[in-house]
Amino acid sequence: METTLKNKFLSFDTAKVQTLTLEQLERTQLEKDVYGNPLRGIYHFALINEIIKLCNEAQYNVEVYDLFAAQNKERQTPGVVIIPEIEARYGERAVEAHLLRRVFANIRLTDFDDEENTTNLAVAFHQKGIQVGFGNMVKICHNQCLLSPTQYIATYGEKGGGRRSQEEQISIPQVLDAVKSWLFDARHIIITEREKIARMKEIDVDADTMFRLIGLLTAIRVKCDTHITEIKEARTYPLNQAQISRFTEDMMVRYHNNQRITAWDLYNGATDLYKATSMDIPALLPQNRAMVSFLDEQFNL
Repeated sequence: METTLKNKFLSFDTAKVQTLTLEQLERTQLEKDVYGNPLRGIYHFALINEIIKLCNEAQYNVEVYDLFAAQNKERQTPGVVIIPEIEARYGERAVEAHLLRRVFANIRLTDFDDEENTTNLAVAFHQKGIQVGFGNMVKICHNQCLLSPTQYIATYGEKGGGRRSQEEQISIPQVLDAVKSWLFDARHIIITEREKIARMKEIDVDADTMFRLIGLLTAIRVKCDTHITEIKEARTYPLNQAQISRFTEDMMVRYHNNQRITAWDLYNGATDLYKATSMDIPALLPQNRAMVSFLDEQFNL
């Protein structure tokens, strides 16, 4: 059977992250447990639809702003699997033949838009579990702002947070209840975050401070990744080593061009790196939160 562009993906071997529509996601293969239930407690498309439903019930204007599926290197449970029998029925690389375990969505609320910012619910669905965050988003570059780190929930324990027991696991209803609470308080959250953005734009960072902070970010990364127990820390670092190199270059260019940078430049430069298209999806929201905490400590935001 011949497949049209709408009905097929590019090869995930050559394009490891691909955009798709919610309608396409709904047509992909469903991963179930031994009892025939959704393996993560809910299917990826159903989670997105439930969040959209909550936005509609709260009478917000909502749209799926971005939707990505990604491959990864896990051998046992790769992010993308093609089912040969289904592919034979629907055609080469048909949407219906794909099982997608690694999905990231930006769900946009337009009600509080200004010239620079919109409002976003970021949803990560992957092999470890589910993560959702809420806050401002920079329109032009789709940079997610998690300026209030408490507006985040995950169904699983993360690095430095310890493993949750079975009784402590966060359920899907709890995730949706958290989203509902954010939506109820959305206006206050957005105003508070934009006031914080304004403060960050007023904080000048000189060259010495910039390089000191880059050194601290490097030290945090080293302490997280080292095998030397005396200095090792179990926490989420704001930037990995490759990101630190790109971040440093970006900050040096900004400083060279403007002879100044601000605390907002530091954060916005980091969020340029926190994209589903350029990093490991499970780390995206936790690293964003870690960067906010780091800047809060440095500048008493």
